[in-house]
Amino acid sequence: MKREIDSAIAADLKAASADSFADSIKMLDVSEIMPNKGNFYSISDIELLAEDIERQELKHSLVVAKDKESGKYWLISGHRRLEAVKFLINEGRRKSTKVPCYVSGEKTQAESQLDLIMLNATQRKYTDMDTMCEYEQLTKILKELEGEGKKLSGRMRETIAKILNISNVQVGKIENIKNNAEPAIEKAVKSGAMSISTANEVAKLAPEKQREIAEKTPNISHKEVKALQKPTPTAPEIKAPKAVGGNIAPPKIEGTTEPQKVEVKSENEPPKTEVANEPPKAVNDPAKPIYAPCTLSEKETEILAKYIEKLLEIADADDLETVKNIQNKVSQL
Repeated sequence: MKREIDSAIAADLKAASADSFADSIKMLDVSEIMPNKGNFYSISDIELLAEDIERQELKHSLVVAKDKESGKYWLISGHRRLEAVKFLINEGRRKSTKVPCYVSGEKTQAESQLDLIMLNATQRKYTDMDTMCEYEQLTKILKELEGEGKKLSGRMRETIAKILNISNVQVGKIENIKNNAEPAIEKAVKSGAMSISTANEVAKLAPEKQREIAEKTPNISHKEVKALQKPTPTAPEIKAPKAVGGNIAPPKIEGTTEPQKVEVKSENEPPKTEVANEPPKAVNDPAKPIYAPCTLSEKETEILAKYIEKLLEIADADDLETVKNIQNKVSQL
């Protein structure tokens, strides 16, 4: 994908395709080349590469930039090749200490570090570990370049997204991790134990929960973290009836109609029960027990109202309508 980068930063990189390419190739002594301090890419299998260079010589030149202060050269691309050549020299298997280098102008350490990231970005398959490290380095570099007077077009997040070839959303996730995740979670991403996407969700949890995950289950899945974010469901609150004079305010159950108040005598008066609807006459069925009408006490009504929502959840289809009728009657008591 073609990158849109500020011309001030990309000018030297584009020079590689110019007609003067050959003029920019120089044989430099390895002692003149300074490995980039900000190189965080892995350097492995040096001995294997050294054997290949010993057999067929160095087929690809290194890419360097002349340091404006020391006059030496910052290494931009070819860290493994340089280490392999040094290995051969130290082993006495190579006499020449010079290597072919493409000199990409004269630059500061920050500019050379930016080139390092951009050149690797076009050649490497990224892991989240690489992306996280590149974000850190790139943020630091861009701020240094701004301090040197090089202004970047657009917002910092957009510039980083373009250079790293990732979305603004992905940059936002990294920023959330940097700002809200516990150090152990960020460390898990950098070690490759946790993805950026998962760490972004973990960062939304309480700090103590983040530390627990980092310690016990750093390989937790994105789906499992999303489940931890959901609040534990609680039963609907049902307020107990309050006595006001001789009247009782009935419990309000969510999803029911406005209850009707029924007058109940005080303790000093004989009890009186008011039945809103006359119950149907019982039909003698030897297969079913016969229940006589009864009056519930205030405490019994309160408990029944508390659990009737659960009854609605488990009631069979045949009983559902009956349970709803019971609910309506309870709400009127």
